[in-house]
Amino acid sequence: MLAAVTDRLKTAESVTDLRFCHDELVRELRRWLALEHIEQLAEEVVGVHEAVFRRVFFLAEQETVKGAVGIRPSAWCWYVMGSIGRREPTVWTDQDHGILFTCVREEEKGCYEFIRHMAAIGTKMLYEIGYPYCSGYVMATNKRWAQSMSDWERQLSSYLDGGWPNDLRFLYIAMDMRPLYGDVELADAGRRALFAEVADRPLLLARMGEHVQFPRVPLGWFGNVQTERWGPHSGAIHMKQSGYVQIANALKWLACLTRVPAVTTLERQRMLAESGALPSALSIDVQEALAVYYYIRLKYSTEVEDGREYVLWQTLNRAEQKQLKQAMRTAKRLQRFVARRVVGMYE
Repeated sequence: MLAAVTDRLKTAESVTDLRFCHDELVRELRRWLALEHIEQLAEEVVGVHEAVFRRVFFLAEQETVKGAVGIRPSAWCWYVMGSIGRREPTVWTDQDHGILFTCVREEEKGCYEFIRHMAAIGTKMLYEIGYPYCSGYVMATNKRWAQSMSDWERQLSSYLDGGWPNDLRFLYIAMDMRPLYGDVELADAGRRALFAEVADRPLLLARMGEHVQFPRVPLGWFGNVQTERWGPHSGAIHMKQSGYVQIANALKWLACLTRVPAVTTLERQRMLAESGALPSALSIDVQEALAVYYYIRLKYSTEVEDGREYVLWQTLNRAEQKQLKQAMRTAKRLQRFVARRVVGMYE
């Protein structure tokens, strides 16, 4: 469906070329979008985004090398997180990425100079193509997300030992890190180490399980969807906060609890079901709910270019409203399932 867009990206040499391909993604999606094709379409959408990111990272690396800035590390990896890390971005996804590298201690200062210069070029280029800056500053231009492996390990230890709300938030973000360009083993090793360290800390794991209970799914006791009551989004629902984030975080937590090494939401759901950590009936419902959330988010993201997550409830057709309500019920069930596991850890 989107193969032509991906092919053009392989030879793109400028921001203009890359921006054209990004805009072409929207036009092609409007032709092919349908719930029955959503899994295949999701793979192709993320394939286009990954091709854009890889091309940008390549061009940023080339420009940094050409400018003779700093010292190129012996090994480095540009990784992605967030929705693209979990392989479920919509059209106008923002930037969530970072860099890990290794080098000899004597060259670390020069390597940081290389990495930070390259990160600045790549981040700016992505913005010009149509990828907004991350509102939470989860980008390689933030020193928190662009570090040597030794500094990353020290930072990770501070989060693991701290256990403050912000520490838990950063741990959840880092659990989605997935290598995209460079030495992939660095990001894979960083994520595996994170999962193993959290799994070995029952108290921290229990606190992270409690974190899964928020935000509350906006569905009342009698099945009434609780839309925004005031402000510019009155009558709308926030698609990510209406159950999608709750499902993604619940599966992330269960994967950590059971040491399932998957990185994407669907991989986690499937592997948890196969291992018996997620009941079969609930697993099927979760898979269907994820498809519904992704379909609606993807469909309405093609209509505007501001990356909005709010959708007016009345703009959904009757079938979409019914499907979304069921998805929200599933999200609440999964939250309760995690809550029972957390209670069991305190007994």
